[in-house]
Amino acid sequence: MLRRVKLMNPFEIVQDRIAPERPQPIERKVVNRAARSTPVCDACGSDDIICHATAQWSNEAQEWQLANTFNQPAHCNTCQRDVNLVWLTLN
Repeated sequence: MLRRVKLMNPFEIVQDRIAPERPQPIERKVVNRAARSTPVCDACGSDDIICHATAQWSNEAQEWQLANTFNQPAHCNTCQRDVNLVWLTLN
């Protein structure tokens, strides 16, 4: 049985013919912190922080995840200096 959709994956069509309905795996999202938080500049308290990094797509989580920060310091766009980060908990 073929399904009609706007964008069709050719591999999905072949799988549908071989195995009609398979149970879907349970999705589990990885949560790194218990509470929501944000990094801020230790000098001025701004949250306008940038960091050079690489992101990698996760098929399991279906989102972009941080892969590497190149061991470089974060930069505050407000006070224009390299900073140490302080993590504040959000309400």
